[in-house]
Amino acid sequence: MSSHSISIVPKKSVYPDSEIKAREILEWLVSKNIIKSSISDCILSSDKGYAISEGAIEIVEQSEYLPFDLIVNGLEITSKRQIFHTGQNGMDECICPNCKVNIVSDVWDFLDDWFEHKTNNLTCSNCGNQTEINNYSFKPQWGFSNIGFTFWNWPEFKEDFIEEFQQKLGFEICIVHTHI
Repeated sequence: MSSHSISIVPKKSVYPDSEIKAREILEWLVSKNIIKSSISDCILSSDKGYAISEGAIEIVEQSEYLPFDLIVNGLEITSKRQIFHTGQNGMDECICPNCKVNIVSDVWDFLDDWFEHKTNNLTCSNCGNQTEINNYSFKPQWGFSNIGFTFWNWPEFKEDFIEEFQQKLGFEICIVHTHI
């Protein structure tokens, strides 16, 4: 059986005090009974995550598809630099915010440079414009940050939950769908 995830990622390469904010978001989600407070082996990672809880019913579009009966059903919190990618879905477009050209067919060294903290910027191979990687438009959506929240095997979230999450983070967010 395959798994999927939905990651909520701020459009900010270097989120200030990411570990403190990760803890705040964790406490908020636990207080709403969306996830359990103790860590467990409920995510697809070498780390542990926070299993789904009954309050999750209130924040998703189709609660009947919540993964209460699956082993992989939790929240993975990342507070270190990570590329949140689509897994098997790949990347179809990487559009420069300056010249609007799709540079996805170019060499992807920029991913290594970003991940290895060499730069937060991406230089367009077409126009030479250099800008923060999160200003580019990716299809399907990818995320680049030192903080992110990945929900394993959950259905789509309600818009008001996404808006509240964005407000808690204080930055524009992107939603990354991964299929593995």
